[in-house]
This record gives sequence, C-alpha cells and structure tokens, in this order.
Amino acid sequence: MSEKIRTGIIGASINNGWASGTHIPAIQHLDEFELTAVGTSNMVSAKKSAEAFYADHGFDNMEELAQHPNVDMVVVSINVKEHYNAVKAVVPAGKPIYCEWPLGSNTDEALEMQEWIASAQLPNAIGLQARQAPAVQYVKDLLAEGYVGKVLSANLKISIDGMGGVGDKSSAYLFDRKVGGNLLTIVGGHNLDAFTYMLGDFTELSATNAQQFPEVELVDIQKVIKKTTDDQIMITGKLTNGAAASVHIQGGVKHQTGLTLEIFGDNGTIVLSAPASIQFGSHQLRGAGSTDNELRELTIPDAYYSAPHSLYNDSGIVLNMAQAYRKFAKDIQEGTTLAPTFSDAVKLHQLLDAVEKSAQTGERQFL
Repeated sequence: MSEKIRTGIIGASINNGWASGTHIPAIQHLDEFELTAVGTSNMVSAKKSAEAFYADHGFDNMEELAQHPNVDMVVVSINVKEHYNAVKAVVPAGKPIYCEWPLGSNTDEALEMQEWIASAQLPNAIGLQARQAPAVQYVKDLLAEGYVGKVLSANLKISIDGMGGVGDKSSAYLFDRKVGGNLLTIVGGHNLDAFTYMLGDFTELSATNAQQFPEVELVDIQKVIKKTTDDQIMITGKLTNGAAASVHIQGGVKHQTGLTLEIFGDNGTIVLSAPASIQFGSHQLRGAGSTDNELRELTIPDAYYSAPHSLYNDSGIVLNMAQAYRKFAKDIQEGTTLAPTFSDAVKLHQLLDAVEKSAQTGERQFL
C-alpha cells in the first residue's frame, strides 16, 4: 500500500449528491487518503466524474475498479439494493471495504456479506458516521462518567419532511419495502445506532408502526405510486442499564422540528438536539449536573475532534464523515477496530427486525 490510501468509490458520480457531498470532501480534507478511482453505471459518466473529482481512473465495472493496482480501498456508495452485488464484486480483490448503511436490503444479505468479510479477513467499515460526531461521543463519555448519575429514562424524537407522501423519481425506492432503504432502516437505523451507542442496547421493546401516506406523488414526473413503507415508527422499551426508553420517528412532517434526545438521570439531565437526522451533525448540547440549577450549554472539548482543523467550523456531515474515515485509516494501517464494522451493521439489522416483528405481531420482543 502506498503512503496514502488510494481510494476508489463505487457510486462517485457527479450526479450522486451523497457521495459528492460527503465522501469526496471528507477524503479531500484528509492526508491519509487519495481519491484515485470512481465507478459509475457507464463510461461516459465515469470519465466525466473522474475528471470533475481529479481522480486518475473512471470505471463502469465494479470488479475492474476493485482489482486495479492503484486502488487500495473501495467505498460502496450506491443504492442499498445494489450493496450486496457490489460487496460481492469487491471482496475477491482482498482490499478494505467501506460500505454505506444499510449494509444489505435485509438481514439475510447483511449476514452473508459479513461472512464474506470475516472469511477473507478484510478490514471493513459501515457508514454509521453518527458515532463519530463529537457531540455523540461526548455524551457517551459523560454518561459513563456519571454526569447524570443513574440513567432513569431516555426519549428520542425526530421529525423530517421527507419519506411521507411526496418524493421524486430518484427517491422512489425509499417507498418500496423490498428495496430495504426507508424511514425505519435509514433514519431509524442511523438514529437507533447512535442512541444505543450512547446509552446501551435494548433488552426488550414494543413497537407500533403506521402508514399515514398510502400513496406518494413523484412531483418531477407527475406520477403517483403506492407506498409499502411506514412513515410513523414508535418504540418503547428498556435498556441494558435498566433505563426506560422511547423513540418516535416520523416522516412527511410539514413543519418538522428536527431531533431532540432527552436523557434523565437521578442527578442530572442531558439534552441533545439537531435540525435533522442525527448523522447530519449540527448538534446542540445542553446539560445539568448534580450542582447545576438549570440546563446550560455544554462545550465539547477539543479532544473529541480528530478531523483536520479546516473542518472544525463544519458541524455537519463532512466533519463526521472525515472522523469516520480517519478511524478507518487507523484500522487499515494498525489492525484496530475503531470504526463500526459489518458486524455492527448485522446487529443493527437484527434490532430493526425486532422493531418490525413487534409492530406486526403486537408482541413484546426480548433481545
């Protein structure tokens, strides 16, 4: 491997807003990485994208990208329904893999993908970048240090305008349950992962899911499609520390209020808020310890920022992505497991399965 980790991104098209707005700027800010290859669905867009992102190579074949000698690591940043085939194509190259969340369209796919990685003993990371947010890591440590004392309860609520009754052609897949990318798996997955990362796992839960928008208007092509996904997700349960927990995630909210996480202990309180889903950053943090009379703004120590100083004023997704990449670089170079892995992804898939099963059967699930 060269001094820099030469990276190829499957899905790094100039038309892919996620890759171009998160992965690529994160890599460009890091000395550990160099973008050398992009993969898209056809050579015309591959060449244009490679030129736009100053990459040396463009590919319309995933295997060729993964096997190229100037690629040390492969990132999979495409529609979730294609993750399985992409990872399957990359594994034989024997190179580290970073895959976006959700790992697979379902748990069976995720389990198989995790087995491939384990058998090949490849460094791997899953795109659950909320764990790398300075605010999320700081809250995790505050709780471990006893800032609020014994945690009594934690309440998470989030509302977004998307994934309700309006979309466009590019987002139509979000309303098809079979694809595997929807409000529960994407928004629910990212937020539940950060929630349990900070507070501990669910030991039991009950869930109620609802669909308030049975149809979706795709405004750019003036088409109405049937919707097979839910836009209301409500979970109550208990955590490993004995705390009571509640989570409410809703899509299609016209005047959304973003995210609020309230953690109540017998000696204090922490409130984490954000204008959107937790993985996007821009977090605000308030707290009150045993000697405080009221909530006050909490300043996150510099130690929680591992990204370059050029991103310190960026409180959003690029900062979190860069911190995730920096940890994965260490995993690749030193054999650590600082970044969340495919195994973590499988565990999250299984948690979402428990939520769906409880909602479908009305039965409490014990994990």
